[in-house]
Amino acid sequence: MTKQATIREVAAQAGVSQSTVSRVLNGNDAEHMRPETKKRVLQAIAELEYTPVKAAQTLRRQHTEVIGILVPDISNSFFSRVIRGVGSVAFEKGFSTLVCDSNHSVEKESRYLDILLAEGVEGIVLIPVGAPDMGRIDRLLRQEVRIMVADRRVEGLPVVEADNRGGSQELTRYLLQLGYRRIAYIAGPQEVSTARERLAGFQETMVAAGLAPAIVHHGNFTYESGYEHAREILREHHVDAIMAGNDLIAMGVIQAAEDMDLGIPEDLGVTGFDHTPLLALARPKLTTVKVPGYRFGEEVCRQLFGGKGEDLVFPVQLVHGSTCQEQ
Repeated sequence: MTKQATIREVAAQAGVSQSTVSRVLNGNDAEHMRPETKKRVLQAIAELEYTPVKAAQTLRRQHTEVIGILVPDISNSFFSRVIRGVGSVAFEKGFSTLVCDSNHSVEKESRYLDILLAEGVEGIVLIPVGAPDMGRIDRLLRQEVRIMVADRRVEGLPVVEADNRGGSQELTRYLLQLGYRRIAYIAGPQEVSTARERLAGFQETMVAAGLAPAIVHHGNFTYESGYEHAREILREHHVDAIMAGNDLIAMGVIQAAEDMDLGIPEDLGVTGFDHTPLLALARPKLTTVKVPGYRFGEEVCRQLFGGKGEDLVFPVQLVHGSTCQEQ
């Protein structure tokens, strides 16, 4: 059996006294403690996996009334809508939220899971970067921290997600009905279930129509990724449409096409996925699929507090824009 770390070892690693570590563990650090000192203590607790019996009993006996929300990119408005939905329900139930941004980094995500445990959150809403550190997930569950996953699946954990495959199938059928045939696809990261499902829906529908995708690229769910991949596709392949794994990728595609003197939709059809509200104001209006991010957040928070922890799939809606036209 691995030897448990002691409070003395935590103090030594953090460069503080044992009483300082105790104050952090007991939540008595609000005054007369510098934020960087608390950060060092929390980091040492996480790295040494220090969970004293007394502290664990205290956490089980008392309610901190705080839940954590861990997302890949807080600047992505879809994730922001999920956060707002979670916060709305949490507030109704008298809970506060602690929001963490992993910035698409698995390492940073793992560190935040440690910090949320050390902070004594009662539950976590997790939108993972890809495949999270299951050792850390298991440690949270052993400490009776409830976890619900939103948008992206993690094996063994309940998830609230959209009908990504079905929405992509409907969107692809719509393009085919308009007469598009040479369709390229820019997907999100292969390790993300959302990206895989959307790509699968596209590929299955193309095969059913007796067609093959013109080209498939895997990138990130970012504007920059859409721009770079679109330029490469448009330089090397003759396509009449590009489907994007989300709206941010699609906006990058549109900018790349315009920089290459291609008209949208005269020369190239473009579609997205998510229906980002701010992008609805952009012109040309993006053809996309609406995913109810705010409702995601509300439901995942309800499940966290008192639901059965079952997988839930939300329906999506095709949004007709002006970035596609009849061929």
